Amino acid sequence: MNEIRRGHLKFYVLRLLAEERRTGYGLMKAIKNETGFWKPSAGSIYPLLASMREHKLIVEVDEAGGCTRWQITDEGRAAYDEAADSKRALFDSMRRSLVVFSKVFDVAPLESMAARLDRWQEGREDFRRLGPLFMDLHDTLWALPPLSAQQEAKGAAILKDAAAALERLSKEGAQSSNANHRPEMRYS
Repeated sequence: MNEIRRGHLKFYVLRLLAEERRTGYGLMKAIKNETGFWKPSAGSIYPLLASMREHKLIVEVDEAGGCTRWQITDEGRAAYDEAADSKRALFDSMRRSLVVFSKVFDVAPLESMAARLDRWQEGREDFRRLGPLFMDLHDTLWALPPLSAQQEAKGAAILKDAAAALERLSKEGAQSSNANHRPEMRYS
């Protein structure tokens, strides 16, 4: 996993810097907040930032108050855009692997994960913002001790209520987009 993280850290930094200038610590904190589990160490982030500066992907910018932040360059934006093609290939490979794995080991939920990968390729900003909350829920569920039947029923009710509320939100979104997109009326 560390090799994967190291290989993706550069592009993660570029994406974050495309959003706004950040300090090295700010980058580490943003990654931890977004992923919910991974906070790159100072020993990995600062040498990477120095290397990225040498390759002209980022520059240091002095700001008022003596703070120095990192900023993406045009070369950095171009490198990130090129990586988008690699991302699509990686997602497709992951999706196909999940489908094969699900068939070999008869693990049906993996097929739905493969379908989700297709949707995640869309790069929706709302997913990126809500993702850490989902990961918090996931971590909380996995951290629970074995539940009694009564506790399990309560947990199921909580999750069903949340799913129903999200379904209502989805319907509200569909209704508002339909209301905002009215077909053009033509008169002869």
